[in-house]
Amino acid sequence: MGELSDLIRPGSGRGLDFVILDELRKRTGISVSEILKFSVAEMIANALDTDATKIFVETRTVGQFNEVTVRDNGAKQISLEELELVLDFMGKASSKRGFLRVSRGYLGNALKCLFGYSYALAEYRGLTPPEILVKSHKTEYTINLKPNKVTEIIETDIAVRETEDTGFNSFTLRFPIYRAHSGESAPILEFTAIYSIIFATSIVNPTRRFTYSLWDGSDLSHFYEKTKGTFGEASDTPPLRKDTSILWYEPKQFETLFYDFVRARPETQLKAFISLFRGFTSKKIQKVVKEKLQELNDAGDHDSQDGDHLQFFPTAQIEALSREDVKRLYTIMREWAKPIAKRSISKVLGAVGKENFERVREQHGWKRLRYTLKKGRKKTIDIANDKCVSFPFLIELAVFDRGKDGSGLQVFQCVNFMASMENIFSRLFSIKYRLGRVGITEKSNVTVVAHLVSPALKWLNYGKSGLYE
Repeated sequence: MGELSDLIRPGSGRGLDFVILDELRKRTGISVSEILKFSVAEMIANALDTDATKIFVETRTVGQFNEVTVRDNGAKQISLEELELVLDFMGKASSKRGFLRVSRGYLGNALKCLFGYSYALAEYRGLTPPEILVKSHKTEYTINLKPNKVTEIIETDIAVRETEDTGFNSFTLRFPIYRAHSGESAPILEFTAIYSIIFATSIVNPTRRFTYSLWDGSDLSHFYEKTKGTFGEASDTPPLRKDTSILWYEPKQFETLFYDFVRARPETQLKAFISLFRGFTSKKIQKVVKEKLQELNDAGDHDSQDGDHLQFFPTAQIEALSREDVKRLYTIMREWAKPIAKRSISKVLGAVGKENFERVREQHGWKRLRYTLKKGRKKTIDIANDKCVSFPFLIELAVFDRGKDGSGLQVFQCVNFMASMENIFSRLFSIKYRLGRVGITEKSNVTVVAHLVSPALKWLNYGKSGLYE
C-alpha cells in the first residue's frame, strides 16, 4: 500500500455527484468555460508531485471535442489497483485530504472531477461520452464511466493492454468544445489561459522541462505564433517536502485527520501515526506515548471493557483510542513539538531562490532580475479551545526586465510551486497598484512573479479563487 502518508483515505460517498454538472461545479468551484485550463493545471500539478523532470502538455481538436494530454517521465508506475481507487466514486478521496503540508494540487479528488466533467459535459451536449486513456510505462488503460441511475453508483469498465515501455505516465481526456466565440474551435482566450499556466509554472519550477503543443497546426496558429515550445531545463531536483506539524492544526482538524486514518487503516500503530508529524523521533514518541499519555490516562477515569486501565504503547493500534484519548494526544504533541525557526522556513517549506530565477532570466534572454524573499508566520486563535495555531509561510517576488519586447506588463501569481488560475491575491492587496507606486505601469515590459509557499492556506472557496486575509 506504500507509505502511510500516501494512503488514500475515505471521503464521503455521494452516488452520482461526480457526473452531475451542478455538483461538479460545487466540488471544483469552476465553470464549464474553465474546464480546459483546470484540467491542464491539475494534471501538471499531479506530474510535479512525482519525481518527473520532463512534462509534456498537448491540446488538439478531435471532432466535437478538445483533447488534453499530459505526460511525464515519473518513475512510479500506475497500477490497476491504484487506478481502481481513483475510480472509486463512492467512498475514496485523495491522500491530500486533511493533511496540512505544502502541496501543488487544487483538489484532493481532482482526477475524479475531471473524469466526471468529461462524461457530464458530453451527456449534456447530447454526445457519446468519450473514453479516458491512461498510459503508464508499458501498460495502457482505457476507461469508460457507466453511471447507474437506479443504484446511484458510477460503475467503470477498464480495459488493460500491454504495450512497449515508453517510460512515461500520461492522462488523456476529452471535453466538448466550449464555443465562447461562434466559429472558433479553439478560442484565443482558452489558449492564452493554458499557455499562461504552463509558462508561469515553469518559472517556479525551473529545473523541470515543460514542452507544450497547443492546437498546433490548427486555425489558432494564425492568431498566435507560440503554439509549440519548451520552458525550463530538466535536472535532478528534490521533491517537495512532505512535512506537517501538529502546531498547524486546530483540535477539530486533528481529530478529523485521526479518524480518517482509523476508518482507512484501524490497525495502524500509534507510533506510525505520530511519526507523520515533524520532530517526533522514535525516542520522543516513546516518551509521548508511554509516559505522558499513559500518565494522563491513569489520572483520569478511562476504563477499558474489562475494567482495567487501557495501557498505551507505541505499538498500540489507533482504533483503541477513545475521543478523550485523541484530545489528550493532541495536547501532548503540541506541548512537545518545536516550531520552525524563522531562519529555516525556506529550508523546510522550499523556495525557488534567486539562483534559479537567474536561470529563468538567462533562458528567456531578459535583461535583469530583482528578487526578494520574505519569511513570516501566520497566527490564528482557536477561541473555543484557547489555542494559538501558528504556521510558517514565505513570499518570493521576482521582477524581470524584458527589455524592449513591446508586450507590456505581465503579472503571474503562484502558490506552492504552481501557477494559480485566478487573481488570488486581490483580496489581500493589489499587485499592479503597488507596482504603479514604484513606476511600473501597464506599458512597462516587465514580468512579475509573486510566489507564496505555505502548508496551511485558507481559501475563499473550493475552486481556490482567492485567499482569506
